[in-house]
Amino acid sequence: MPVKIYRSSIPDIKPLDIDLVKFVFSNPNNAPENRPLYVDAVTGAVRTFADVKQRTKSLAHALREQGVRPKDIVAFFSPNSIDYAITCYGILGAGATVSPVSAAYTPIELQAQLETSSAKVLIAHSSLIDVAEKALKSLPQVRLIQADGDRDRHGKPTAESLAVTSPATDLVSIEATESGERLSFMCFSSGTTGRAKGVMTTHRNMVSNMQQWRAHFAEDAGGNATTVTFLPLSHIYGLTNYICVSVYFGNTVVVLPRFEPVLYLENLQKYKPEMIVVVPPVMLLLAKHPLVEKYDLSSIRRIMSAAAPLSVELREEVEHRFKKLYGTTVYGLQAWGMTETSPLGSVVTIARADKRHTVGNITPNMEFRVVDPETMKDVGTDADGTSKQGELWCRGPNVTIGYYRNKEATENGFARDENGTLWFRTGDIGTIDSEGFLSIVDRIKELIKYKGLQVIPSELEGKLLEHPDIADACVVGHWVEEQATELPVGFIVVKDSAKAKGDKATVDGVNQWLNARIANHKKLRGGLYVVDAIPKSPSGKILRRQLKDSLKAKSAGKGSKL
Repeated sequence: MPVKIYRSSIPDIKPLDIDLVKFVFSNPNNAPENRPLYVDAVTGAVRTFADVKQRTKSLAHALREQGVRPKDIVAFFSPNSIDYAITCYGILGAGATVSPVSAAYTPIELQAQLETSSAKVLIAHSSLIDVAEKALKSLPQVRLIQADGDRDRHGKPTAESLAVTSPATDLVSIEATESGERLSFMCFSSGTTGRAKGVMTTHRNMVSNMQQWRAHFAEDAGGNATTVTFLPLSHIYGLTNYICVSVYFGNTVVVLPRFEPVLYLENLQKYKPEMIVVVPPVMLLLAKHPLVEKYDLSSIRRIMSAAAPLSVELREEVEHRFKKLYGTTVYGLQAWGMTETSPLGSVVTIARADKRHTVGNITPNMEFRVVDPETMKDVGTDADGTSKQGELWCRGPNVTIGYYRNKEATENGFARDENGTLWFRTGDIGTIDSEGFLSIVDRIKELIKYKGLQVIPSELEGKLLEHPDIADACVVGHWVEEQATELPVGFIVVKDSAKAKGDKATVDGVNQWLNARIANHKKLRGGLYVVDAIPKSPSGKILRRQLKDSLKAKSAGKGSKL
C-alpha cells in the first residue's frame, strides 16, 4: 500500500525554540505573585508563584556553587511534594538535565538508572535516603544531596534549605539554537523487557508539547483551574501535566504524596475540581468502590484517563455511576502518549465527546502512519476511511531524539522511509479514522497468538470487568510447548461481596459467562486464576511480566489460587 499520513484536525502550532524554564515562567495569563501553584493535600502548606520563582533561582544558584555544570545529569529521587517543581526547575536553572527517579525503586533499580544516565548528583527525599545510600555504595563519584528538611543527618544543608537561604540570582538559560539538542529531562522507560532506557527529552520537545497541549485545551488555559493529583511526578504523565503545563497556565495543583483513596476523595470533595486526570485503576475505583458514595464529587465534569488502556465498558460504568450518585453528566475522556512523545500524542476533548471511545485526535504538528509490523508497509483503509489495524508510527517536534547512550535501542526504535525521514515506532497496534482520531488495540509485545489467531488482552480484560463478581482483571499469554502455541490465561480479583462463593465456583461461573460472549479462539484455555491483586506500576500499567513469571512456577490449572 502507498504511504498514508494522518494529521490532526486542529491547526498546527509554531514550535518555539526557547529555554523550558523561561517558557514556563513566561506567565501568559498574568497570574498574580500570590497565586497558590501547589498545595499539600496532607498539611495544607502552599507554594505561591512568587515562592516557586524565588526558590528556583536560589536553588539553581546553590547547585552551581556546588559544582553542577551545564549539561550535567542530576537525578531526583522523591515522592510527590509541593517542592518537586522547584527542585526540577533549580536543576534546569543551573543548566543541567533532570533525571526523575520513581520513588518505588529499589537500590538495584536506582543504581541502574544512575549508571545509565551518568548522573553526577543525586537529590533524594529523606524518606528514601537509606535506599539512595545503598545504591551509591558502588557509585562513590555520585554526590548525594537530601531534598527536604533543613539539614541532613550529617549536618549538611538540604535542597529545600538552599532554596530558601541562597541568593536568588539569574538562571542559566540555553540559547534558542540549542533547544533541539539540549536535554531538559531524562525519564526512563519501564524496563519491562530489559534494562530501562533513558529517553532524551529536549527543551524543544517539552515546550512544543506544552504548546500542543494548549492547542487542544484552549478553553482551559485561563489559569483559574484547581485540580487534585496523585500521579507520580517522576513519570512523564505527571511531569508534563503538573510540573510544566500547570505552572505555565498559572493553575493550582493539590498534591498527594501517593495515591490513597480516602485522602484523594476527601480532597476532591474539599477543592471541587471540574476536571481530574487519572489512570485506569482509579477509574476502576470510581466505578466500583463503595467508598465513593460517602463523598460529594458533584463538581467533576471531566475525567481524563491515560497511561494505560481504558475499556469502553469501564468508562461507561463510571459515567453511569456519577449520574446515579450525583445526577451529573460526566465525560470519561482519554489521551494517548508515551515518554518518547513528551508525552501527549492524542487526546479527546469535551468538544468531541462523541469520540470518547477513542484515545483522541492527533496533536497538532504530529504526523502518523499505520504500518504492518511484519511487511513494514502501510496498511489499507476501510470504506469509511478508517485504517486497518497496524503499528502506529509517528513524528513531530515533541518526539524524542533517542535513547541516551544507547545506539541500538535508538536504531530499533525508529524506522527510516525511502525519503530518509525518521519515524518513531510506538509499538502500539491501533487504527486511525478519517478525522485523525486514534484507537489503540494493544501493545505488539502483549498480543497473544493462539494457533495463529490474534487474541487482544485488553479486550478480554474489558469483558471480565463487566462481570459483577470481578473487581480487577488481567490476561496474558502463556507458551505451552506441547501444543506449540500461546494460551490466553486470566487473572481476576474477586469482589469482597462474592468471596463467600469460593474460588472454584467463581472461576467456573466466570468461565461459563465469558465463553458465551467471546469467539472460540479467545477462551481462557490456559486457565483462570484468582489473585489478591493485579500488580501495577505507579502510573497504572499492569506488570504482566510478574504474572507470566508466576505461571512458570505453577502449571496452569483452572480454579487455582496464586
